[in-house]
Amino acid sequence: MIVYSKLDDYLAAKGMKYIDLQRALNLSPSMTAKFTKNRTMSTDTLNKVCEYLHVQPSEIMEWIPDVEYEKINAEKLAIEAQIAELQAKLKTM
Repeated sequence: MIVYSKLDDYLAAKGMKYIDLQRALNLSPSMTAKFTKNRTMSTDTLNKVCEYLHVQPSEIMEWIPDVEYEKINAEKLAIEAQIAELQAKLKTM
């Protein structure tokens, strides 16, 4: 699975947000959402981002084996479910 967490880190380090990329490169909101959701995108889009940021692709993305990604994602979903449960419980107190 290709993940873009490095892009998140890069943008944060530069004081930027995805909206900055969206505006500078004239990307649609759904295209920038693909980065945050680790969705498939064209190499043309990746090239535009790399060109704009002056980075190599390895500086904004990385490959994680699918099994490892699914494990991380399952843990994340479990934690999010626990948080939602605790927030609901807090509201009833």
